[in-house]
Amino acid sequence: MVQVNSVTYRIVRVRAGQYDVVRLLDDERIGMFSLGGNIGVSFEGSVPEVLREVARLALQGGRTSWTPRSTAAR
Repeated sequence: MVQVNSVTYRIVRVRAGQYDVVRLLDDERIGMFSLGGNIGVSFEGSVPEVLREVARLALQGGRTSWTPRSTAAR
């Protein structure tokens, strides 16, 4: 779970690299983010700025299993 603008969100792993974001206040799914691939992070939902911040906090806090690919491996 992470908190953005005093609102708490639950991060639910759907499959490898894909996470739903659920607002705890009303148990409403607000969108999802995907990690990996060629573009790094992608977002789907009506509030991309909140999803971006949730994803950033989740990555910083170690709440996802994603690690960035080395640029040398490309």
